[in-house]
Amino acid sequence: MNQDVFSSLISITKGIHRDSRSEREFAELLKENNFQNPQYNTTPLFQIDFYEKAFGKKRIYFKSLIDLETAQKFNDLISSFHENANEVENLFNFNKFYSTYQGYFKRIKTYIDEHSLNRNSSDKENTYVIQYLKANMIWLFLELQQRFSKYGEEEVMEIEEVYQYLFDEKLEEIEIKPSEVGKINKETKEPKKIFTSIKDDLSHRSPQDKVMQYQDIVKDSMNFARAEEIMFEADIIDNDYNFKADTSKSNKSVLGIIYFLFIEKGYFNSVKTNPFKKIKSPDIVRFLNHRYNTDARKQFKTFENDSDKRNELIDMNYILKNLPNKIR
Repeated sequence: MNQDVFSSLISITKGIHRDSRSEREFAELLKENNFQNPQYNTTPLFQIDFYEKAFGKKRIYFKSLIDLETAQKFNDLISSFHENANEVENLFNFNKFYSTYQGYFKRIKTYIDEHSLNRNSSDKENTYVIQYLKANMIWLFLELQQRFSKYGEEEVMEIEEVYQYLFDEKLEEIEIKPSEVGKINKETKEPKKIFTSIKDDLSHRSPQDKVMQYQDIVKDSMNFARAEEIMFEADIIDNDYNFKADTSKSNKSVLGIIYFLFIEKGYFNSVKTNPFKKIKSPDIVRFLNHRYNTDARKQFKTFENDSDKRNELIDMNYILKNLPNKIR
């Protein structure tokens, strides 16, 4: 098998569909390889809760191969965005990994279609292997998005959207979920973090050419600062103004509506002088994304254009109903 397990399993000439080895042969391979648990350079943000268990030697063997390969790809991803990397390196690496992952998605989808390995396939063993491979590829993609999407121009996709738009699947139960590993034990008391309102640009954020300065774009700094305090209290941002992802609380959707409400409540200037420039919603969204170290362009656009969905979530969410109004 080729060095890249992912490519080998979906190869036209050497793919899983051509593997006719018996359970006894796979049992021998398991003994020979003595697979160890995969090691990660940092705690993953997501975990796979697959729809079937790895019963049988063939499933166990290929699951072990995929787990180790995925861990290696994950570690390569993390090491590429090291602390000494500059902006240009990070932009290049994001585009490189994004393109690579998209390439895998297309090849996996083609392989599934050509060999009838969808979830309802009668070929249960090969279906398990390829579907598990697909889940791991999606997991890597989610890690890339969640950690490093600020270096790309592509819209961030939710877990359900990856399955639906890339694989034409709508699952009853999502098999990739936010990781429980590394969460602080509820019995362990965490030191209370203090949030300091900053009515200025954040000194720990590197200036970017296209991002407007706080003093040029923010009009109502008093209520904007109070709104950010509420965002911290609601676990939308941390004390360093970083967005806190939590899919169970739909934090990204909430953030998209917060952007909309910030604009609606008049927290921002409509024009900039010296030089003159009209300030439009993309300028504001770019400023907020930079301030909160995230990318909520897609969520903002979704709720900006859908008042029914927006109002439904506002009615259900305390923070959205209680953001300070603009100065009158």
